[in-house]
Amino acid sequence: MILGFSTGCLYETHDRLSPETFDVFRKIGANAIEIMVYDMDEAPRLLQLDQKDFAGFRYVSIHAPSFDRFDTNSMIKFRLTLDIFEEFCAKVRVNAIVFHPDQIGEWAIFENYTFPVLIENMDWRKDIGKYVESMQEIFEKADAPMVLDLNHCFTNDPTMHLAEDMVKHFKDRIYEIHLSGFEKFHEPLFQTGQVEILAAIPDKNMPVIIESVCATLEDAKKEFEYVRAFLNS
Repeated sequence: MILGFSTGCLYETHDRLSPETFDVFRKIGANAIEIMVYDMDEAPRLLQLDQKDFAGFRYVSIHAPSFDRFDTNSMIKFRLTLDIFEEFCAKVRVNAIVFHPDQIGEWAIFENYTFPVLIENMDWRKDIGKYVESMQEIFEKADAPMVLDLNHCFTNDPTMHLAEDMVKHFKDRIYEIHLSGFEKFHEPLFQTGQVEILAAIPDKNMPVIIESVCATLEDAKKEFEYVRAFLNS
């Protein structure tokens, strides 16, 4: 079992890019971690980290920040962020870097980089990447693995038939699972009790990253145990 957290889960109380925060998740029992780079201005902080900061984690990924592809200055910063990712991946073993497809205008932007790109399906607020047809169009332009975000599937289809369709069409591409409950955003599953979201996990051996926003460390512990119990069932 590969199970861990996005560092954004405790953003209300903990620094997303701090080794001390990584250690908090490690002590909970996580053997996977996804570094949430919320803002491009945060990206240079990655270079202050090294491999020892990720000791004990079997799986390490990064969630890329948002940017405005129609703004020249934002695009310049995004390219600098990609350069930072490349430098970081040269010294730390990174399994994946997650990108939102609605923000990528030209997938050729990644051609000069060697880091592993993952493409995530989108939630109800986005114009593309929500359904199978749209994701298929994206994969025709970018032959990359996929992050299946089950919260995002639920926002578009609470029956979770959409998740089944995603698995049916992209099973061989799915490399990582994003997991959280949904009422308004990314609520803990131990609170929402949405077993249908958990049940949509296609393979319990895949890396599972919990994205539930937890107000306290105790809530994060409860969420981890809740998800782990399901994966062990």
